[in-house]
Parts: sequence; structure tokens; C-alpha cells
Amino acid sequence: MLERSDNWTPPDSLGYSSLRPVRLTGQGKALIGTAVALVIGAAVLGIFLGRTARRQAEEQRLLRTEGILADATVTRAWIDSSKERQSWVAYRFEYAGRIYSHRVQTPRNSWEGLSAGSIIPVRFVPAQPSISHPIAWDIRALPIWLAYMISGTVAVSAFFVLIPVRRQARLLAEGRPAPGHVTGFKKADKHLVVKYEFRLLSGAVAKGRAKTSKPPVEGSTLCVLYDPENPRRNALYPLSLVRLENAPTPPRQKLR
Repeated sequence: MLERSDNWTPPDSLGYSSLRPVRLTGQGKALIGTAVALVIGAAVLGIFLGRTARRQAEEQRLLRTEGILADATVTRAWIDSSKERQSWVAYRFEYAGRIYSHRVQTPRNSWEGLSAGSIIPVRFVPAQPSISHPIAWDIRALPIWLAYMISGTVAVSAFFVLIPVRRQARLLAEGRPAPGHVTGFKKADKHLVVKYEFRLLSGAVAKGRAKTSKPPVEGSTLCVLYDPENPRRNALYPLSLVRLENAPTPPRQKLR
């Protein structure tokens, strides 16, 4: 049973006041940097994929409206080493005295009948012979909506990266400190999950858990920060992503 700790006092600079000024730790800054990189990467990816989708759509239009037929000779048929094991075919054809080469992904049922030396009919654009495609299967073009959906998903992921920073900043700025006690722990992947209990100002007992790399000793006294409006939002002090402004960096709590 969790005993009262009437003589317990919070760590220096923490106190019981709310709206404490906070700043980022090194880990917090790294997480912010990751979020910024994701936003920039999403913008770059959106531009690249958008241009790719528009280029492929234009090539489809040219092949459909201006393309003419030619017999091409397969130079190679292979399966790449990717996880998806995509099948490919390379071919070449002659037009206006010049040889043009191209390679495309191939449906497996079409690929199985191809080998070096096979003849396949292709459609190409006379004004741009580098644009060509076998007529036996459709071009796999990237839809423009999918291009922007992918980049948008990457951008949204930056928001989720920032959630832990926002939660910890709010908890350190407004959270109430309370003494906590280790009640147990369990192994999870490459870390340990510590279970603890702490007493609210009302006298009720709440529970929490935190990750650690060292095994704790049951009965250890900890400093817990919790949200008075929602005690289920709690964490062990000091926090990993934020620290108090103008306060020395406190040592990480030893669970012993």
C-alpha cells in the first residue's frame, strides 16, 4: 500500500507552482530537428513525385495521340533484387537510322514469355523516340493524387513526432509534483517498463509507467509529475525532452 510522504519535498527549482518556464533538452532539439527535416523532405518529395506524375501523364498522352508502332528486340529480361522481386525487360528498336533503348517494369505473366532476342511490338513518339512502351500491357503511371498523398503523409508524420515534446513541455510547465514508489517492472524488447504509484493532492492513489534501461528496486522513491486535470498523464522527473529554464540539468533519476 502506498504510504503518505508528508515530509517529501520536490526537487530544487520544481516547487508546486504552475506555468514554469521550460526549454528543450538535447533530445528535444533532436526531435524538433527531425520534425523540421520531415516537413522539408515532404515538400521536396511532393515536388519530385508531382513532376514525375505529370511527366508520366504527358508521356501517356503523347503515346496515345502521336505514337506509332515498331518492332523492338528484347536485350535483357530479369527480376530485380528488391523485396517485391519486380520483373523488368530491356529492349531496343531502330528509327530514322538510330537505335533507341528503353527498359520497363513488366507484368509477370508477360515477362515469363520474354528472353533476349524476343521481338515485341512497341509504341513510340516520333518526335521523342526515347518515349516508348510495349503495347502488350499498360503503362504504370503514378496518379497525381497519390503523389501528393504520399508527401502529405510524410508531412503529417512530423506532427506526430512533435506530440511527445508538446506533452512533456505542458507537463513540466503545469504538472504537479508528487512522490512516487516503484511497484514493479517488466521486460519489453530492449528496455524495462517500470511501474509506479503516486498519491494525488486529494489523497487518491494513481498509477504510471516509464521506460528505463536499468532494473529498479521495489519501494524506490521517485518524483512524479502529473496533470491535475488528468492524472493518467504523468511522467518521472526529470523529463527527457524538456527541462526547466535557468535551472541546472538534473541527473536522471536512479530507480533504486
